Amino acid sequence: MSEEPTSGRTRQLPVFHCPYCGDEDLTPHEDQGWRCSACLRAFSVRLIATGVQE
Repeated sequence: MSEEPTSGRTRQLPVFHCPYCGDEDLTPHEDQGWRCSACLRAFSVRLIATGVQE
């Protein structure tokens, strides 16, 4: 697994709702994701790009 380059901002901001059911009762899951207490799904959020063009 290769490491992706970072550009200074490495902190993870909290997720506010589950993308599957919309519930807000989320807890951290295995250091890389979130677990929804309502639908019991675990997921991660990854930033792919920003609106800034290279």
